[in-house]
Amino acid sequence: MAVPEFGTLVRTARVARGMTLRDAARRVGMDASRLWRIEQGDRPPPPLPELRALAEVLELSLADLLVAGGTSKELLESLLWAGRLSFGGREDFSPHHPDLWRKNTFVARVTERDAARVVVALGQERLRAVSFAAADKLTVVIPPEAVVVFVGGDPVMTEANLLRARPVKTRKLGQLTNIVLACRGVELNALLVNEWEMPSGEEVHVAIPPAAIRTLPWKEE
Repeated sequence: MAVPEFGTLVRTARVARGMTLRDAARRVGMDASRLWRIEQGDRPPPPLPELRALAEVLELSLADLLVAGGTSKELLESLLWAGRLSFGGREDFSPHHPDLWRKNTFVARVTERDAARVVVALGQERLRAVSFAAADKLTVVIPPEAVVVFVGGDPVMTEANLLRARPVKTRKLGQLTNIVLACRGVELNALLVNEWEMPSGEEVHVAIPPAAIRTLPWKEE
């Protein structure tokens, strides 16, 4: 079955619910002329927070809106697996180790974009991530528990961002081990659930799944 165009899906749902363009736009929180251009296909689908509002107001599935907007089903499955779709325009998660999350929070420049898939620059590293915002700069949060560390052979994780890093510090956090990793121009914190002995002077492999990386449009303070 063909996937309906985004604007057609939105317009059909709005008309079926007897809403005027102005009323739907007001309830979503956008300008009526912008919603009209989205329905006509003259504007791209809105960012994720407005997509959520559209889904709620028009009683549509957020997944259907994402697929109609060009998000592949494979990427959607990755997002659902990572729990990304449960978060709003501002992150409202409560990490167990907020100090490590803050240390793994960066302002990154978008260097490539293909629909919701982006490549961001952290130091000299380039990481693939997911963003529904059109911003050129993003606030990027790399959950420390999503940073996987390998010693020895190459990790078999074809979809992950693969980096080389030098461990510079370890410390115990209860039953967990925090490792500070020096990558090219950026330091990352990893949080492992097992004992870990830092190899003397050796580099390690680091793997970070793109769907695990949290992104938000960067806002200047």
